[in-house]
Amino acid sequence: MSITEEKTTQQVDGRLNRSTRTRAAIVQAMVDLVGEGNPAPTSEDVAERANVGLRTVFRHFEDMETLYQEFDQVIKARVFPEFDMKTLTGPLEERARKLIERRTQFFETVHPFMTCTIARKWKSPYLTRSYDAFAEYQRSFLFKNLPELQELTPALQNAADQVASYDSWTRMKNVQQLGAADVIEAQLAGVLAIIRGA
Repeated sequence: MSITEEKTTQQVDGRLNRSTRTRAAIVQAMVDLVGEGNPAPTSEDVAERANVGLRTVFRHFEDMETLYQEFDQVIKARVFPEFDMKTLTGPLEERARKLIERRTQFFETVHPFMTCTIARKWKSPYLTRSYDAFAEYQRSFLFKNLPELQELTPALQNAADQVASYDSWTRMKNVQQLGAADVIEAQLAGVLAIIRGA
């Protein structure tokens, strides 16, 4: 390779590295803003936090939908591995309590990001799919660890799924103003009542 070719390669590599760093900074800006409690950052908010121009944001992401996709993938890569997916064993009440305690901890972690998803999913097909997948993820974990639910009618299965869900958790936390321990007890009581009542 000639000196000129080597210099050209280094320039291209340098531009690619800068481009990669800028793209990562834009995504990180979105993550930071949402994590700090802004459920719906605008492109202007993201540009300001990333310390780039608005045109730079849209040079890397053709629209907010593509930014949501990368943002969502970053959150899943960071947060989901922290959720303990090991199968629970033991008596029904012990399993149900451990399951709800694990989910409560997980919900606390993902709450700012789920708030963003809910705020934006009405105009984002990608976030709608992501939200639906999250709901299915919760349901699968619930039925895997409480197989007693599989013996119930579909209506009771759906009721148990709702009682133990993120939506139920966030309503009790934010609307009913319950503390974490009280939310756990309420969800536990609801799930057990559905299983034992059947």
